[in-house]
Amino acid sequence: MGYINFFDDWALIARENLEREMGQPRYVPEGTLEDPLCEGTWDFPLVAYHDGKYIGLYGAAPSHPEHGTIRTPSGTDSKVSPRAPIVCYAESEDGIHWKKPDLRDAVSFEGSVRTPNQVFGLNNGVEGGPATYDPHDPDPNRRFKLLINYEPSDWKETNGALHQGCRGLVTSPDGKNWTIAHVFYDQKATDTPTSVFYNQEFQHYTFNVRQYAGDRRVFFFHTKDFTEFTRPELVMHPDPQDPPLVGFYGMPVFPYEDMYIGLLWRIFCDPASNNLPNGGIDAELCYSYDGLRFNRTYRRAFIPRNELGEHGGGCVYTGSMLVTPENRIHFYSGGSKAEHFQNQELTDAALMLHDMRLDGFMYLKTHAGDGRMRTRAFYITGDDLRINIRCPWGEVRAQLLDEDSNPLDGFTFDDCVPFQGDDLFWSPNWNGKHFGQACNGKRRQLELKITTGEVYAIRGDFVRLKSLWDTDPS
Repeated sequence: MGYINFFDDWALIARENLEREMGQPRYVPEGTLEDPLCEGTWDFPLVAYHDGKYIGLYGAAPSHPEHGTIRTPSGTDSKVSPRAPIVCYAESEDGIHWKKPDLRDAVSFEGSVRTPNQVFGLNNGVEGGPATYDPHDPDPNRRFKLLINYEPSDWKETNGALHQGCRGLVTSPDGKNWTIAHVFYDQKATDTPTSVFYNQEFQHYTFNVRQYAGDRRVFFFHTKDFTEFTRPELVMHPDPQDPPLVGFYGMPVFPYEDMYIGLLWRIFCDPASNNLPNGGIDAELCYSYDGLRFNRTYRRAFIPRNELGEHGGGCVYTGSMLVTPENRIHFYSGGSKAEHFQNQELTDAALMLHDMRLDGFMYLKTHAGDGRMRTRAFYITGDDLRINIRCPWGEVRAQLLDEDSNPLDGFTFDDCVPFQGDDLFWSPNWNGKHFGQACNGKRRQLELKITTGEVYAIRGDFVRLKSLWDTDPS
């Protein structure tokens, strides 16, 4: 199925009186799950819809039994309390209201049990995440994946660094029962976040990590078999348009339709700090068409921090994005009331929910009156055409054109039955004619005329061409 989004104008050949707007996910306070063991610094959650229910996995951070407060490695003016992170489990019927089941008799793992809904732990703690829900793996026992720092020796400081050991990958069929599937002894552990996603276009897995501990930039490296890996590649680095000393704490990536969404965690630091700078964190919207090269958007918060004193008022660590069965997009975050490492004693949000319209990342909105847009040419391959549109007071009409931009008889604006309202999947009707009747296998263009409305995406049985002169639909 073809898909056209409006992050940019690459799929268009004309746009008139339509302005590009970035969507704003809505914070849903009743979707917040508190856990007294949660500390935002170590909580990068995953929520997946699996077997008819929502499964939430989040990182709790009980105190490490053997260590008190220690100083950070890069200076002498900051202290942190070491934790022994664990993975906890929650369930929900609607993705909003959560229950924490007692699983002490249902699961087993290395390390001590610190809370009844714990599903995974290691003697030295589990640093890693957010976890990934992977529908592509043919082995159902590997449906959930969590990339962790694996420390086979006792927890200790090494050369002033807080982290040691290598990386490991743990997998689960259901989010409850976990197995250490791979240990990558030649990959030096760094600080978190660490995550993995599947790239459908190149059919490989991407490890989304830092190259060095404390290196607040985004690096990728890839593997097809979890045995051989490419060299780490720098993907995101702060540039001259960023505020002073901003860092990129991480960028979880989520496949969406035929593209990839990146949520860039920006940490805003004190420029006068003499230590590894810390501050508040929000999420900036990024996107990619191949899962390798990412574009930034408007350099402002897509998922902003909440009011001071609320969950997420200090930091928002958005670790999960999914499309619900009701065709809403849910974003789930760990939310701290304080800034990063500012106060480790607060009870933070294990899960925070933001909700958004399907395809609501970027859309085109009429400036005033009528707006028009026309796509580049595509090949029609079937009958299906669906447009995500909102025009409650105006109307929208569609027409099809030939490759020379001439309207097709029977498929003009005048032939189109106008639509008024809000529909994720509006199918244009040309006096009883449908999309596929406009000559399958021919190069066609689609034009929309919108009066006081917004258009979010176009889906259907078509193949987009690679360039203006391309004639090969393959």
